[in-house]
Amino acid sequence: MLRPERASRYWLGKYCVLIAWIGLACAIILPPHGSGITVCWIQGATGIPCPGCGMTRSLSCAIRGMFSESWNYHPLGLFVLALFLLTAAQSLCRSSVRERLVNFMQTHASFFNGLYLSFVVVFIGHGLVRALLAAIRAVSWDA
Repeated sequence: MLRPERASRYWLGKYCVLIAWIGLACAIILPPHGSGITVCWIQGATGIPCPGCGMTRSLSCAIRGMFSESWNYHPLGLFVLALFLLTAAQSLCRSSVRERLVNFMQTHASFFNGLYLSFVVVFIGHGLVRALLAAIRAVSWDA
């Protein structure tokens, strides 16, 4: 089981903050409907989307208020954008505010650890279902 003292690290650790800022920068800079270049090496090699395929375009659409397009690119994009915004925002707060947030997360560790685990399961599950459907479509087109 996930340890309570790690709850805040899963959500607010230095690597999470770095990823949040990079994700937000990409969402702002990159065009919402992509550049026409596939950067996913899994999809490029197999033709089957990975669990994260469409996430950057989803974030880019969501940050511009294009919520239905965001959902169509990746249903978890809106959740990830909210997570990135909150993670980036807390990194700008005073250390006393961050400490209170860490204490809150650790006192409610079972909730935050469960939410983290649920997100991972849904993210991977969504990716597996989407990959399976793409593989079925590819086989049916070849037949």
